[in-house]
Parts: sequence; C-alpha cells; structure tokens
Amino acid sequence: MSSTKKKSISKKHADREKSENQTLNRVYYVFLLGLAAECWLFLTYRMWAASTLSAGLKWFTALQVLMWLGLAALVLGAAGAYFKRQNQKLRKILSWTAGVGAFFALSGWIITFFPPGVSTGVTVMCILVPIAAVLALVYLLYQHECALCTVVLSGAMFSVWLRGASAASERWGLPVMAGCIVVALALGAAIFLTSKAQKDEGKLWKLRVFSVECDYRIVYAVLAVAAAAMLLTAFLPAATYYLMWSLGVLLFAELVFYTTKLM
Repeated sequence: MSSTKKKSISKKHADREKSENQTLNRVYYVFLLGLAAECWLFLTYRMWAASTLSAGLKWFTALQVLMWLGLAALVLGAAGAYFKRQNQKLRKILSWTAGVGAFFALSGWIITFFPPGVSTGVTVMCILVPIAAVLALVYLLYQHECALCTVVLSGAMFSVWLRGASAASERWGLPVMAGCIVVALALGAAIFLTSKAQKDEGKLWKLRVFSVECDYRIVYAVLAVAAAAMLLTAFLPAATYYLMWSLGVLLFAELVFYTTKLM
C-alpha cells in the first residue's frame, strides 16, 4: 500500500516536472522567434535604407510578394493542420508553416501599407513584435483566463489611444470610430461565449479554454469594462486620456491578482 502510494506521488512529480520543462521550452522558443523577427525587421530596414531608388522599389515589390506567399502558407498550413490533426508530427510541421506564413503576411502588409518607404511600417512592427512576445509569454506562464484578460485590456488600451490620436483626422477618424464599435460588439459576443464555457466547466465546444478554478467574475468584469471603454471612446474621444489610465491600472491589478494565484 505504502509502495503504491510512493509510486503515485513519484509519477505525479515526474508528470509535473515534464509539464514544466515543456513550458520552459516553449518560452525559450518564443524568445528566439521574437529575436528572429526583430532581426528580419532590422534587415528589411537596412536593405531599404542602403539601396538606391530602383533597388528600393524592387525590395518593396519583394516584400509584397512575400506577403502573398505568407498568406498562402498561412491558409494552406492552417487547413492542412486541421485535416491532418490526427497525425501529430505532420500537424506540428503544418502549424509552424501557418505561423511563419502569418508573420510574413502580416509584416509584409504593415510594412508596405505606409508608402513610399518602409521605415514607418518597420517601426510599427518593431513595436508589435515585443508586445506579441510578451502576450505569448503570459499565455504560456499564466492561466488561460489571465491571458484572455491581458489581451483584452491591452487591446482596449491600444484602441483607446488610436481613437484619441485619430479623432481629428478626416481620413481615419470615422473608420477608427466604427472599429471601436465593432470591437465592443465582439466583446459582447465574448461575454456570451464565456457564459457558455462556464456552464460546461470551462470548456467551449469540448475544448478547454478556462481552468477549473477560474474566477468568472474577473473575466466578466474585464470584458464588460473593455466593451464600455470602446463605446465611450467611440462617441467621446475627449475621454481617451482618463480611459487609458483606468485601463492601465486595471491591467496592472489583473496581473497582480493572477500572479498571487500562482503562488
């Protein structure tokens, strides 16, 4: 009896150590991927800055081609990973293909979105890559609900800032306002899906999205506050300064709360 109990405890310890090692490996991969992405962006900027006008235009065209190739890799990789989901090795390869394709598609679109040069687009990507890496680390190291709340609050802060920065723009004012309203509606849909997951013990369509110990009051509060902030900044851009501070404080409090739950 005692020997069986010791084996059970030893097995649980081994499984936990294996799970922690897998998480650390994923954190290491995220760090390397973020570093590789920043090196690619630096190379892109140097190639543009050091080239002549004709060579720069060719490089600009090459980035657009990479964007479409990345989009194709994303679609084919994601579709292949779904249809070959039973084959774990092949699914992993196809998932990596889709991820790399997504990066080149998104970076190519953002970099070439601000003609005639690429410096503005590269600057935007150099900001987005570290943010994406930090959010990925939060997803790997914290509970899934913490990752969701962090993404929602960070996205809300960015949207509020963007609305305030574009409020006086004739070109971007109305589209950004409409985007804030769409985001608010999406957050309303997220609240509905969260309630559906809560009824099924944290699972959504048989896929676990929240931990068993999830405090749904925090998730509902974050989603509701973010949706209200989107609507308020859409119709009252003068409030963006106060909303930014409020969302920042809430983001800090949320991260502190989930950090203490890990202890």
